[in-house]
Amino acid sequence: MNFRKIISRFQNSIFARSIRHGLTLAIPFLIMGSFSLLLYNFPIDSYQIFLASWLDGAAAELLNTIYMISLGSLALVLTITISISYGQLAETDQLLLYPVVSVCSYLAFCGGIEDQTDYIFSAEWVFTAMCITLLSCILFQRLLKLGRRFERLHTTGADYLFNTSIQSLIPVIAITLLFTITGYFVRITWSDSNITNFGSYLFLELFDGISGNLFGILLYVIITHVLWLLGIHGTNTLEAVSRQLFEQNVGINQALMTAGNLPTEIYSKTFLDTFVFLGGCGTALSFVLALCIASKQSHNRKIAHVALPSVLFNISEIAVFGFPIIFNLTMAAPFIITPVILTLTSALAISLGLVPAVTQSVEWTVPVLLSGFKATGSIAGSLMQLFNLVIGALIYIPFIKRSEKLETGKFTQAIHQMEADMAAGEKHGNPPSFLSHDYPCYYYAKNLAMDLQNAIKRGQVQLYYQAQISHDGTLHGMEALLRWKHPVTGFIAPPVLVGLAYENGFLDELGYYLIKRACMDAQTMEELLKKDVYLSVNISSKQIKSNGFFDTVLTLIRQYPADHIRPVFEITERAAMEISDDLKNEMEHLRSQGVEFSLDDFGMGHNSLIQLQEGSFDEVKLDGNLVSQLMTNKRSREIVSGIIKMARNLNCRTVAEFVETAELRDVLSELGCSIYQGYYYSRPLPLEDFMDYITRLPKEGNASDPQ
Repeated sequence: MNFRKIISRFQNSIFARSIRHGLTLAIPFLIMGSFSLLLYNFPIDSYQIFLASWLDGAAAELLNTIYMISLGSLALVLTITISISYGQLAETDQLLLYPVVSVCSYLAFCGGIEDQTDYIFSAEWVFTAMCITLLSCILFQRLLKLGRRFERLHTTGADYLFNTSIQSLIPVIAITLLFTITGYFVRITWSDSNITNFGSYLFLELFDGISGNLFGILLYVIITHVLWLLGIHGTNTLEAVSRQLFEQNVGINQALMTAGNLPTEIYSKTFLDTFVFLGGCGTALSFVLALCIASKQSHNRKIAHVALPSVLFNISEIAVFGFPIIFNLTMAAPFIITPVILTLTSALAISLGLVPAVTQSVEWTVPVLLSGFKATGSIAGSLMQLFNLVIGALIYIPFIKRSEKLETGKFTQAIHQMEADMAAGEKHGNPPSFLSHDYPCYYYAKNLAMDLQNAIKRGQVQLYYQAQISHDGTLHGMEALLRWKHPVTGFIAPPVLVGLAYENGFLDELGYYLIKRACMDAQTMEELLKKDVYLSVNISSKQIKSNGFFDTVLTLIRQYPADHIRPVFEITERAAMEISDDLKNEMEHLRSQGVEFSLDDFGMGHNSLIQLQEGSFDEVKLDGNLVSQLMTNKRSREIVSGIIKMARNLNCRTVAEFVETAELRDVLSELGCSIYQGYYYSRPLPLEDFMDYITRLPKEGNASDPQ
């Protein structure tokens, strides 16, 4: 197995996905905490005086509270979001128990929340919290599977939730005891309570003695960003290192200046925040600028525009998680290389005297340019930041192009797989469940469903129209066909869109949107029409079963009246089998109001014949498979001939789809079908092109070939 396959397997594993999803869910809390810290520490003296005096410091206290319950409690936030994500991917029934088990396991390992010298939910504890969270989730998932073998735990006739809770009893007790005992022995063995936060403890030990040299600062930068790539908040994990070991160098420089000497210490936490972590981890501001310059994908450019205000204040989560960079093998190189190179360029500039050394600690939320000036007391600090931003953007640009190309390929491949699965599912009457966690393309399907719903709200979903032509060459009607061009993958098969809308719960929203759009388009087209024509719209069995569907449809039709266009709703033969007596009554009410119904994909199904006999339909559309076989299969001709005669006897029109040649049209004409739809006449066209097509059709019956 090659390296890329190993990485791909890890990226799709439940561990990586739960971390990625958990970090994404935490974004609102990270942003809220970061901006509250920014407002709390904004480096303008008059602002700070106002903040301290207004309502006796109430505003400052409010901002500090918001920070403490969000970014200041990042370990708790990530414990909950990651465990919820793990539970969603592992066990739907026990989903709510995963965060409870994780929090209890973390508290058990730390020895409880009381009598702690440190706040165990702060950002410095993130590494420890995430490790305990993942371990507890893994153990809980496996012990639950083991516990299901003990049938004695099941109480027949008891509430389902009660049985689920009882089955979780032994796993919860076992895991809690395990972490309680483990944490106790760790503290006893090392005789140091700080060992419980083993992330900060180990890194403090690692960097002790090397924090004041180039090797130490480069090692810090590399480890920080490797942790980020693994989904661990590297900056906060190494917060103790940067604060306790690096930032003391600023004090040394201040003491030297007080004594009349030149500052000698180059490296500090403020040095990193000011010259290296521009926009946050990975020099995120350079990354966002590179996105704005080089990205060809509209959604990535939008991510850049959304992230830009936050990265100006060194808040990088939107950019890092939105693109994403986390677990992105292609973006790993620039994500690490950029801050490493900027560390070297900044250190060189300071050592050569081009930029003064950092002599003033500056909060990491202070925006670029201002932070460079305040940290060094010189405009040279701001110019150094600009230089680094340009270098960083130039590094990112080629990798962004490559990453977009690879991601587009993966997304397109996933869409093609979904289209193939839907086609196979429709053929066998068993459509796939795209939004099931077990579906291979689940992640892409979930994204696509969200994109589709947003596209509906923005009016980006379109209707194309395909003409239905009478034998004399005049326009009989047109069928409205769903079309949506995804900005990344292009047009997507309509059955996939309908399936996603149904699974994600917005099928009615999609259906009403399309009907409203068809009615509005009908008003636009009517000015070109001199006689009545039919406008067909497809509806699914799931839509007609929705409460109040037909009432809403009738309201929409009345809202956008078109005198020369008669609405027709197409229902597939399979969907017709599910029509109840109540639905028939609703259909009859619509028919009395001028709405007609067409039986689509009609073959010779027994239940469909019954529907025709009962007079529920005004039109029959021949099954495309039957039509396409007419030229080669004599039995297909006999079947089609029988359907046409039966429909005529029942006063139903017959429409043939997939008419692609004049020869096929002539055969259908001989069999008695006089309404045709297919590429021989026209492909489905957007509204403006379709209207242009209408103007070129004969107004009277004097031609039978398309123009």
